Amino acid sequence: MDLKYLTPAVVRMLQEFLKDPDRTYYATELMDAAHVSSGSFYPAITRLQRAGWILVEDEDIDPRKEGRPARVYYRMTAEGAREAHLSLVELSESVRPPATSPGWLLGPKPKAV
Repeated sequence: MDLKYLTPAVVRMLQEFLKDPDRTYYATELMDAAHVSSGSFYPAITRLQRAGWILVEDEDIDPRKEGRPARVYYRMTAEGAREAHLSLVELSESVRPPATSPGWLLGPKPKAV
């Protein structure tokens, strides 16, 4: 996936999936865990699904019997876990300040006494 698609919401969702790539989430659960709003979640999850990184499955229940709508479940694919990891490494490297940055020379901020 092109780095331009690794928005903060996508990054947080991928980080959550990579904590346990075999885990299955439903939308609200993943949104809460990744601290992502629904306005960011649905475009991001669609992009991840189209890339083949996420599998989507509808819950097989009778909504009237359960008293709630069926959930949609999301699970990372093996390829998705591998590609997500590599993309996050690439993103990390692309935003690292250069070694010649003056910030490196300043060191940590002194503690107030």
